[in-house]
Amino acid sequence: MQCCPVCSSDEVYSLLNTLHCKRCKNIWKEGKGPDTSSACGSPLPDNSLIVRKRIDPLETRLEKKLNICLTRSGGKFCLTTMTWQAGDISQELFRRYLKRCVKNRALAETKDRYGRTWYSRPG
Repeated sequence: MQCCPVCSSDEVYSLLNTLHCKRCKNIWKEGKGPDTSSACGSPLPDNSLIVRKRIDPLETRLEKKLNICLTRSGGKFCLTTMTWQAGDISQELFRRYLKRCVKNRALAETKDRYGRTWYSRPG
């Protein structure tokens, strides 16, 4: 009979080659993780091995997105002509950042004869 290596519960069931604990919702594979041949109540796994992804500040991510847009399109881009990929930055948030850059004169904003707004570096 299997026991949960985290909470020592006997309420363990097998699903898709993994073992699941009903009490603490722990999931592990048989033969991996804690030693399954040991008695129930084995010590908890070492949490110091958990790798957390470091996220850049929002201003840095917006600046990186702007640089990517400028380099892909040769220094001038339009939001209506490019496809927006869903990610951690919404299109509305990026649009507000562009307006702030235009206000600070870090970007130049021009309109073409079709009414589309193009952004480029001034100079």
